[in-house]
Parts: sequence; C-alpha cells; structure tokens
Amino acid sequence: MTIASIDMGTNTVRLLIAKQLENCKFDFLHQESKIARIGEGFKAKKTISDKALDRTIKILKYYKDIIEKFKAKYVFIVATSAVREAENKDWFIQTIKDETGFNIDIISPNKEAYLTQLGIVYNIENIIKNKKWIAFDLGGGSTEFMFSEGKELKSSISIPLGVVKMLEMFIEHDPPMHSEIEKAQSYFIKTLSQHESFNKDIDFLVGNAGTVTSLAAIELNLDRYSYKKTETYKLKQTSIEKIFRELMSLKSSERLIRYKILEKGREDVIVVGAAIVNSILKFFSKDFLITTNGSLREGLLIERLCE
Repeated sequence: MTIASIDMGTNTVRLLIAKQLENCKFDFLHQESKIARIGEGFKAKKTISDKALDRTIKILKYYKDIIEKFKAKYVFIVATSAVREAENKDWFIQTIKDETGFNIDIISPNKEAYLTQLGIVYNIENIIKNKKWIAFDLGGGSTEFMFSEGKELKSSISIPLGVVKMLEMFIEHDPPMHSEIEKAQSYFIKTLSQHESFNKDIDFLVGNAGTVTSLAAIELNLDRYSYKKTETYKLKQTSIEKIFRELMSLKSSERLIRYKILEKGREDVIVVGAAIVNSILKFFSKDFLITTNGSLREGLLIERLCE
C-alpha cells in the first residue's frame, strides 16, 4: 500500500510518499520540500496573508499531482505552528480544502513533538540503544525539544520561536548586524532556559529539519541534496561557526549563488538558524550534533498505520 504524508510548517511544506512494508517498515518512494513561508508577516499581525495562501495552494496542487501519479491510497496532512497560531486559520484550512480537496489537521505542540520523535527514532534506531539523547526540531515558527532514553520519549517542550519568527523579530539588515544576531540568540536561550524540567545529562544531541540538514549539506559541499549523505552526519560546532561566518559575509542573494544547495526562500533564515543551532549546542554543552532527516512526516505514517 502506498501512502503520502505532508507537513505544513511555518516556512516549508514537506511531502513524503512511501510504500508500507511488513513490521511497520516503509520504502520511501519520494521526498520533497517547498518553501511556502506561511508564517510570513506574523510580527505585525498573526494572520496568514493572501500571498502565503496562494503559495501554499500552488505547492499542494503540485504535490497532489505527484501523489496521484504514485496512486497513494491515503494522504495524511498536518499543520503546525503558523496555522496553529493564525487568527484566520479556519479560513485558511477551508480555502485549501475547497481548492485542493485536502483535509488538514492542526496539531498541538505536544503532538508535534511526539510525531517528530517517532519519525526521528525510525531513522536513527541503530544508534540510540541504551542512550540518553535530546532531539530538537528548529522550525519556522516553533522549536520542539524531545528528551528520550533509547526509543522512549521521556519529556518534551515546545517554545514558540523559530527561524522565520526570529528573523522578523530581530533582523533588519542584510547581511545581519552582529548585535542583531546576539539579541536573537539571547532571546532564544532565555526562553529555552525558562523550562527547568530538562535533563542535560545526555549522550548526544540530534537535530533535524531544514536548518540543520542544510548546514550539513553545505558542510558536505553538496550541489544536490542527498538524504543518504546527510543522515546521521556528525556536524561539529566548529563547522557550524565557520559556515555562520561565511553566511554573515554575504547578502541573501549572494548566498543562493555561493551555496547551490540552498532552496530559494531559505537564504535569509539560514543565518539566524545557524546562530540558534550554535546556541543550542552551547546550552547543552555539546561540541557536535547528529543530523537526521527523520521527521514529523515519518512519524505521522507510523502513528496512523502501525500498532
């Protein structure tokens, strides 16, 4: 049986098409992501704009054609931070249904963390046995942190800050001023520090989502994205700092030329994203993280189709 899952994030809409095999295993047939920037302009008003709606519908219609070519039996779609917070989310969801026929579930921060952890575990199951680890999903509008022991999720938190929000809150120049980046980092870590329930006694950190895997792809000098090469890649803090310095020396348009791996629409948020990832490593006193492509999309399939 072939199925599809779509994760509608604040910055990116991501598609996964998979064939279900025995024992809750999947053969991933097609993976793709497109920048929709659903959360654009949330600093001024927490409403989704007509332009963001149009971009999202265009992407979903494109995905629908792909899904039909693969003859997927089921399509599961969830929306996260930006849609969750939008004052006009009912209009957004209904308009998409009218235009595409897709039904979209808006999920809570806790559910987002739970599904993301399921997807991450699926991808990195071979390295987490008897390990204590924290995974973080730095999105466009929120960041989820998940503390696990082996496969078991012990606790999770979600903070309402992501790269798109931080960009709009703190960055006014291109390239950013160091003072702007420092304010963004300070605010993020101050918000994270308010959650005292975290156990920092861990073996390693795991990072997923667009910023982390893009940094790994840049470090690997990839011209085309490779899920295989970026999976469980050991991304060192020194490498992140080096990439960050390079990003800070370029304007957004120049980054697209310098790094062919960057999707158009990520060239502005990647700088603040690199700064935040670096701050997270320092917060947990780690000098590297393990990257993964495991995500909410995989977790959604596991939750809906597996016992």
